[in-house]
Amino acid sequence: MMNLSQTIPVLFLGAILTVLSPKVCAAFNVQEVGNLAQAQASSDLPVVKSAGLSPDLDVPWSKAVRVVDPFEGEFLGVFDRNSLGGYLYRKGSKQVLSLWTPSSIRVLVTLNSVEARSSFYTAGRIYPRPDYIRFATTKKVDKLLLKIREKVFQLDGSNGTFAVSQELATALKNAPDENLDIRLVLEGGQTVDSEIGKGTVKAWRSIY
Repeated sequence: MMNLSQTIPVLFLGAILTVLSPKVCAAFNVQEVGNLAQAQASSDLPVVKSAGLSPDLDVPWSKAVRVVDPFEGEFLGVFDRNSLGGYLYRKGSKQVLSLWTPSSIRVLVTLNSVEARSSFYTAGRIYPRPDYIRFATTKKVDKLLLKIREKVFQLDGSNGTFAVSQELATALKNAPDENLDIRLVLEGGQTVDSEIGKGTVKAWRSIY
C-alpha cells in the first residue's frame, strides 16, 4: 500500500521544479546570450598589437579597441592623446598619451624643449639642410588627478601606471558627456594640466 505522507511531498516538489525550471533555464539563456554578445562585440573591435605608449604612437584614438600584447595578454582598452602647444616636435609643446583599461590607466607625457636644424659644411660655407633634428623627451608621471563631476580622484602610480578601483571604474563609466579635466604630477613636482576628450569619455562606457 502507498504511503500518502511520502507521496504528497514528492509530488509537491515535482510541481515546484516544473514551475521554476523554465525561469531558471531562461535566466541561464539570458546570461549565455549576454556573454556571447559581449564576446562577439569584442571580436569586432579594432586590434592593437601592443600596450606600449610612445611619442609617435599610431592607433585608433578615442575608440574601444582589443589590445593583444605579447607580454601582457589580451584586454579591452581606449587610447587617448592630447597635444598642448602645437604639434609634437614644436618647441615648448607637450603631448599627453594615455591607455585606459578595466584594471589600469597608463600615462606618458612628452615634452619638447628644443628644436635644432641640421646643416653641413663644404667649400668654406655652411649650408642648412631641409630636414631638422627633432627632440622629444618623455617624463615620468607620479600622480594622476581626475575630476569627475564634483569628485576629485587622486591616484599614486608606479612607472606611469595607475590602478583602477571599482569606485573609479563606476565613475568613469558614468562620467558626463563632456571633456574631463586631469592633472599630471611629474617626477620633480612639475604639473601638466590636460583633458580627456569627449570621444574617449564615451568610449569608456564600452570597457568599464
